Amino acid sequence: MKDKTLRLGLGVVRTLIIAAGAILLALIASNSEGEESYQDGVAAYGAQLDLVYNITVGVLVVCAIAALLFGIVYFLMNFKQRIGTLIGILLFLVIGALSFYVLADDTVLRAYESSGIDVTEGESLFAGGGIFMVYLFGGLTVLAIIWSEISRIFK
Repeated sequence: MKDKTLRLGLGVVRTLIIAAGAILLALIASNSEGEESYQDGVAAYGAQLDLVYNITVGVLVVCAIAALLFGIVYFLMNFKQRIGTLIGILLFLVIGALSFYVLADDTVLRAYESSGIDVTEGESLFAGGGIFMVYLFGGLTVLAIIWSEISRIFK
């Protein structure tokens, strides 16, 4: 019963959004002229364009929230099967934090300063952290390949 009600409600909302878009399109098209300036266009149908923009942003936000909620609910419903995914995400975050906050520093090299390139401490930290992150992931990838090949020999 809930599934039918949800489908009907979402169908009605979808139809209303489509109808609003079609009506606004008709209003904009009927008010526009081939050789009009920007100011004339804003005066003639600027309010309708603002409404189209607001509807589009609203639908985008609702879709993003729905995608996140459905993803989280699906993840929690199948938590035991998704524990590997959670471990992977946590490992990614740990390696990122290690790269940016432990290994990288914000020192701006004198070579940059003498050549006239403006590099801030934040940019130096970001670049260094990114390089360390690539090195760590590359090393872990090589270790994973070696482990996989060695373990396959003994199976």
